[in-house]
Amino acid sequence: MISKAVKWKVSTALTLTAVVTAAGIGWSRSLSESETTPSQFKPGLFTQYLSSFKDNSGWIYAIALSPDGKTLASGSSRGLIKIWNLQTRQLVYTLKAHSDAIESLAISPDGNVLASGSWDNRIKLWNLKTGILINTLKGHADDVKAISISPDGRLLASGSTDKTVKLWKFPEGKLLGTLPDTDWIQSVAFSPDSKILAIGSENGTIKIWWLDDDGNYTLTGHSGPVKSVAFSPDGKTLASGSADKTVKLWQFTNGKVMHTFTGHSGPVLSVAFSPDGQTLASGSYDKTIKLWNLKTGELMTNLAEHSKPVWSVAFNSQDTVLASGSADETIKLWPVPVPLATQVNSPAPEVEATPSEIISPGEIAQLNRKLYDKIDNNWRSTPSFNTSLVYRVTVNEEGVITDCQPLNQAAADFLQEVSLSSFRKVAPQPKHFSQFKVVFKPSGVIEVSPWDGWR
Repeated sequence: MISKAVKWKVSTALTLTAVVTAAGIGWSRSLSESETTPSQFKPGLFTQYLSSFKDNSGWIYAIALSPDGKTLASGSSRGLIKIWNLQTRQLVYTLKAHSDAIESLAISPDGNVLASGSWDNRIKLWNLKTGILINTLKGHADDVKAISISPDGRLLASGSTDKTVKLWKFPEGKLLGTLPDTDWIQSVAFSPDSKILAIGSENGTIKIWWLDDDGNYTLTGHSGPVKSVAFSPDGKTLASGSADKTVKLWQFTNGKVMHTFTGHSGPVLSVAFSPDGQTLASGSYDKTIKLWNLKTGELMTNLAEHSKPVWSVAFNSQDTVLASGSADETIKLWPVPVPLATQVNSPAPEVEATPSEIISPGEIAQLNRKLYDKIDNNWRSTPSFNTSLVYRVTVNEEGVITDCQPLNQAAADFLQEVSLSSFRKVAPQPKHFSQFKVVFKPSGVIEVSPWDGWR
């Protein structure tokens, strides 16, 4: 690590606040028939759905499957929730749940509680078996775009266009804390061990929060809003779908992009891992669902039976069914052959080559010195902040800064003032790179050291 006292000038940070709102909605019961179509597909491949439920309640923004795979919930643009029995293919009941669109649904790990998030700023908890309203969570000041229940069943996270993520005790509904952001929240997801929360934003960034100690950092790489995030079943990989029409796989603990899938022709609205972790499904505004083989990076299957954008996709826990919800007001169930990993249907998509990390101690030491000198030569002002600013800085083999990510809120607030991002070279992704931790301290000390993770 290289450390030296220098001085620079920064501005004050902004504080975001939220307005509390509240309301209550009742529910009603109705029945509808589902359209069932025999599946026709070649062995090891599927291209046509098993069943299609005609919802007739507006765009289907959200679907959720119960842990036992027997029940499906759908949420629509008209604020209605419908509960479907997947064994009988019948509608069980309809809830007049919200006064505006429902963009997110989640079912508790025990299968007893359904949570719904709406553009009416509210989150509601329902008894999944009876449809009775259990609780209404009030705290967001704008649309609730995304919700997620932790796998241990103890927390609920909600993201909103009020630029905050709120953490609630589940199912009691007590507000435990608020995580601020700098833009609208589009997606949230818990890691399998319930210790990490991924947050996708309108500005194309993904923030990773460790909930046990509030450590956080930001992943950058998308050029459009991050509409969906999902952790792999083993918790080692994060998938993100974006309005930039790509799906990215992240080794999120070090910020590396493992693959970028570029097969969609419209914004990617939803991503979901198969329970065996071998396959990723992506639903898009281009009306298709694509299945990606995560071992080979190949596009396995392209499903194009929906007539309008596909807003939500989800696998059942048995790896036998993929469900999709669409703006065409239908929910489709697709048969999943076994094993998924052996399917091949289309040529491999364009996949960005993953740059290699520089591992030579000598090269790393030289780049460390070059980076430090570059920063040292440009700062001669007086610091005005009272907490350390921490950044992860990526340089190529020539020592050119290619990326700079703030790792705490203060670092994000003062990024423009310290001007680290101004060094960033607008160029293609480097073939070789090294990462460093850069710390600006209130005392005027700058520290630059090889990156070894951030907790």
